[in-house]
Amino acid sequence: MTINVSISALAWVFGGFETFKYVLIIFGFFISILIKEVNAKNGYLFYYNNGISKMQLFVYGFLMNFVFSMLLILVINVGIKLV
Repeated sequence: MTINVSISALAWVFGGFETFKYVLIIFGFFISILIKEVNAKNGYLFYYNNGISKMQLFVYGFLMNFVFSMLLILVINVGIKLV
């Protein structure tokens, strides 16, 4: 999540809030997955031993990222409207 928010913050600086939203929800998540694949490829062993496939983990991770991203965007929108 830290990588995702960092990449999204850069998108906000260079592209505005609309770009931030799309990057946060889609692009940042996939960049985080890519970095995880490169740096800690064997880190999935725990999930595999518990019967969770890599695809299930990615789908669940994307859905959770989507929910938390939407909540964060909602909070930021409310904060912007209050200022």
